Amino acid sequence: MSSRALRKAQREREEQERLRQLEEEERSSEGSDDEIAPARPQKSAFAMLDEAEEDDDEEQEEAQENPARSEDKEAEEESEEPVSVSRAVPKRKKKKKKAKGVTKLEAIPSGKDDSVDDIDLALKSLSTNNASSAAGTDTPSSDPKVAEVCKLLSVDAQHLHAQNEMRRLFGRAALESHDDDEDGGAGRRRGRGQQQGLAAAVGRRQGAQGGRGAGLGLLGLRRNIFIQGKEEWPVGTSGGLGMEIEEKRADGTVLYRFVHNKGYQDVQGQFDACVASMDPQRMVQLLQFNPYHVSTILQVSEIAKQERDHTTSGDLLERALFSFGRAVHSTFATNLSQGKARLDFRRPENREFWLAGNRYITNLSMRSTWRTVYEWSKLLLSLDPENDPYGMRLVIDQYALRAKQPQQFVDIAKSATFNPLWKPLPNIQLSLGLAQTQAGEAQKGKQTLYTALSRHSHVASRLFQQLNIDPPPAIWGKGPRTDYEKLHTELYAQRAKDIWASPEASNTLVEVASAIPSEMPDAPLLDYPISFSEGRHVLLTDKPELIALLPRSISGRIASASDPLPPDDHVPSYTPRAQQGRSDMPRRGPQLGTQAENLRELQTLYRFFSEMFPWFHPRDDGGPEGQRPPDMTEEEIERRIEESGVPEEVIVQRSQRMMELQQGLMAGVGHGEGAGQETGEVEEPREEAEE
Repeated sequence: MSSRALRKAQREREEQERLRQLEEEERSSEGSDDEIAPARPQKSAFAMLDEAEEDDDEEQEEAQENPARSEDKEAEEESEEPVSVSRAVPKRKKKKKKAKGVTKLEAIPSGKDDSVDDIDLALKSLSTNNASSAAGTDTPSSDPKVAEVCKLLSVDAQHLHAQNEMRRLFGRAALESHDDDEDGGAGRRRGRGQQQGLAAAVGRRQGAQGGRGAGLGLLGLRRNIFIQGKEEWPVGTSGGLGMEIEEKRADGTVLYRFVHNKGYQDVQGQFDACVASMDPQRMVQLLQFNPYHVSTILQVSEIAKQERDHTTSGDLLERALFSFGRAVHSTFATNLSQGKARLDFRRPENREFWLAGNRYITNLSMRSTWRTVYEWSKLLLSLDPENDPYGMRLVIDQYALRAKQPQQFVDIAKSATFNPLWKPLPNIQLSLGLAQTQAGEAQKGKQTLYTALSRHSHVASRLFQQLNIDPPPAIWGKGPRTDYEKLHTELYAQRAKDIWASPEASNTLVEVASAIPSEMPDAPLLDYPISFSEGRHVLLTDKPELIALLPRSISGRIASASDPLPPDDHVPSYTPRAQQGRSDMPRRGPQLGTQAENLRELQTLYRFFSEMFPWFHPRDDGGPEGQRPPDMTEEEIERRIEESGVPEEVIVQRSQRMMELQQGLMAGVGHGEGAGQETGEVEEPREEAEE
């Protein structure tokens, strides 16, 4: 139970004791059977306001620290509400009438101790019911291997937020002052009219004020399992992105899938057209219209990274994951925390989440928030541990050691499920020896490291070279013999040199390598084919020297940065408009969604034009906008457009879209779920979760 509910229960208990004392005093003095007990003393408005503010502050604080538990706390508080109402009813003194007006609390079975009052029994009953219901929803796995994987790959949502790690490292005050400095600097730049570049185009519009009206709701910002939102992000819904359960498996895991409604599919078709045009400005304009369309966000994030604007690139990646977090199913957070959530990589909607998560991990690595990086890598591995489509096995060992979680990595690597699959990997075996040493098993760690150095001497030789240490005779001169060995050697030696650079780790490495006899025969040849998952992992490193090591069979199939190396057995949920042979056909009227979606989009456009043009005041009936004042010249209009930083083409497009929505709403279009859409398409998937 939350601390907020406990404080309420304590206050109610004190008031109940006060009422009982008043009843006893009046019973002894007057002795009247027909007299009603005095009414409950009312608190002052200021006291109630203070309590409400205190409760809201604590609720926001708890939601920020651990947003995954917010839904459970909400359910607990809803279940406690009838109890607090029944306690607030004053009791009658007359025993005859008391039997008629029995409350829920008095209906609790008798046989209780006199020292335990009704409030304690009610709270105990509630906690018992909640525990039993929670136990009923937890379906144990019949397969012990699956149960072990779920336990090892369980995700703590608190560690998915980089702000939580920054707060633990540097303190809350330092983090808040850093945010204030950034906001102040941005405000000064906007005031001088110097807000330029890609960050200005995809960020908050100039002139928009802070607060709840200018950004997303505070509760929606914080209650997100993946990313804590930012108030300066554009206002908008998920645009039609949702999630639904595809299959509840017998082993206890649950297979989910992301879904796109028809409105989202239409934007996806526009995105494909922008990709085909190879015009970055057109892609940015599409993002301004659809600020939470995931494919567009990821593509513009890549544009920002190519311009070396890693701050804007990371902010866009966070916005994409925030959009995914708003769309998840109501049961996804619970199953993810238990390691039971699964996604099918064959579906392109799901592959976007893997791509966003991997790019976000790379961006987080630049900030050295390794605990967050490790939790995200574990999350992506848990969604498909059998196939591991983005090759997290090639780097999760280094993330665990950087995050100071050696024991967790030892448990995963030594498990019955992962040990047979990961045993041939040199990075796993070398890091496992170091992890065991750091976890307090020095002798076992040195033995594991000795075996790994003997089998993968070519990796050890390259690692010694990266550390600028002379290798022992048994390792000197060893090199990779196949393409597979060459790729894995470079992947590990270039990225893991920092975890071996400490004096303790390097001394252990030299000590164990020196114990290997020089006459030891060569290890068996590792000549495995490089898989697509390894190819995707290498492509996301963005290192040309590593990408050059991929075979032609993989590098020749790279067609798009938005979906690198799709699987051969991919399962498209719908056919994009660009592939239906209708991309060049004229539209048959305005593309409208449901009435609620049209109204939300129209309100967003109204807010945009009212901030740019003060005379813009649309009528309440949704009619045309207000007229321009006579004293407003064309030069003034052009000046306002130039100061806004929004391209003139975007303003024209938004004006046309606003007129389309106005005409559709006035004509009664958009009342149905699929109104205004073209026929002959896949049925619109149900959107499980909105904002």
